[in-house]
Amino acid sequence: MASERLHSLGGFLRHRKIVVLDPLRIAQSFMSLILGEFATPPISPNPASNDIDVVSSECARAGVHGTNYSGIYGTKRDGAFSICVSGGYRDDKDQGDFLIYTGTGWSFREDSFIVGGGGQVSDQTFEHPDNAALLKSLETKRPVRVVRGYKSRSPYAPLAGYRYDGMYVVENAYMTKSENSDFSICTYELRRVPGQPPIPMRPN
Repeated sequence: MASERLHSLGGFLRHRKIVVLDPLRIAQSFMSLILGEFATPPISPNPASNDIDVVSSECARAGVHGTNYSGIYGTKRDGAFSICVSGGYRDDKDQGDFLIYTGTGWSFREDSFIVGGGGQVSDQTFEHPDNAALLKSLETKRPVRVVRGYKSRSPYAPLAGYRYDGMYVVENAYMTKSENSDFSICTYELRRVPGQPPIPMRPN
């Protein structure tokens, strides 16, 4: 009886693909879902690359941004865990401790987090899951981690790679017309939590 069971199990396994879970990847995904501050500033090892896997894996390894390539990472239930300021939308305004940040959706390139400069082709809405997540952060007032990318035109952007720049609180959110198109965009105002180390600036 036991030998018959082992024979049947062997036949079952021969026809099934065994999936081995990677503990490191599980830990990275879990860390990126934690609300709060992280001490390690991540820098992409290959800043000239537009490889989505390179950028997302480095940010995920440091636990500051999710493994997807969207600029907003979070859930509608819990709020945003992190955002990336990387020149994806021309309406963004970066004053260092104060951000005017454009929501996600209906860009000409949905990978504008990586390549930067995505143009609008339709209206954004707060119904988009990522936009709804950052809107939830306005309600909860839980700080959101901010990552800056080298493709941003901000003087506070790193010269290379992607850098964690601390915690910000969403102070306001509203719909407005884009300054660069005829479409409506979700706009958020975020202010940096006081008492954090100064943000490095690009040399003149």
